Amino acid sequence: MDIKHEARQTRETSAGWYIQRLAARLDTTMAQALDEIGLTLPQLPILMTALEHDGLTQADYANRFRKPPYAISRAIDGLVEAGLLERRPDKNSRRAHNIYVTQAGRTLAPKLFARIADVNAGMLSPLEPAEAQMLLSLLTKTLNAT
Repeated sequence: MDIKHEARQTRETSAGWYIQRLAARLDTTMAQALDEIGLTLPQLPILMTALEHDGLTQADYANRFRKPPYAISRAIDGLVEAGLLERRPDKNSRRAHNIYVTQAGRTLAPKLFARIADVNAGMLSPLEPAEAQMLLSLLTKTLNAT
């Protein structure tokens, strides 16, 4: 078999290849949608998690997202500067801070959720509703298995 054919066949049968390309496209589209409301892509998972789980520490975020503490700190810094999150001293550790959503963050949440829904709807628009649901189910199953 010739190497060009083998390379193409490998690429065309690689789930990772397609997921990576789709993720890159999604990142670009989501970054544009977030920029319109004053957020960045690295801030998105932090704010979404804070909206679900108020009071986590920066270390909790670093562990949850498998990111270095400095990256988490930068994202949180931007959200604090924007008035969407606040740091409060941790009652159990003099060095740690807990992260809480401010009223401004809660007020922004519906607009954020709408942006996310719009981006996801656009990404899934080539699919029939049942196909989109199946894709979400398969992605969830795959992620939960790893």
